[in-house]
Amino acid sequence: MKLYLDMDGVIANFFDAFAKRFGKEHWKMIENKEKAIVELQGTDFFNTIEPYPTTDKLVGFVQDLAGDNWGICSSPLRGDRDNSAYWKRRWLERHFIMPPIKNLIFTGMKEKHATCRLDGQPNILVDDKPDNIGRWINKGGIGIRYQANEDSLEELMTTLKKVYKKSN
Repeated sequence: MKLYLDMDGVIANFFDAFAKRFGKEHWKMIENKEKAIVELQGTDFFNTIEPYPTTDKLVGFVQDLAGDNWGICSSPLRGDRDNSAYWKRRWLERHFIMPPIKNLIFTGMKEKHATCRLDGQPNILVDDKPDNIGRWINKGGIGIRYQANEDSLEELMTTLKKVYKKSN
């Protein structure tokens, strides 16, 4: 079993950085969000995002809980896969959050990693997007919704401890 963390919304404060990039107080104030996302293509945007105040505690907890069986499963921008994945990796390195390389996944189809390919055991994904969680669960994985700027880190850690130990 692997325990994967999403980046944007879970350990990287994408929403504040997105708003700041376009001179807005809140990302929902950006008039044409799709156009704004396209404008991020080919840039180092993902290396400019700040971690959440809870990031180090969450990552340290996950590392202690799962050992080498933790990773990152994050979506790159559509149409900018290689560039945005590169800058996400640089961000992880800069913030000393690199998982074992074999557990570093950048894909728009996270659900392909919901179970272990060898034994079918469910993997865990912590993600802020309900759609990602739903697809992960539908493919046999264990999905836990968590958005760092809204949800309790303590509740997440309690849930992870129960789920991880129960499944191992």
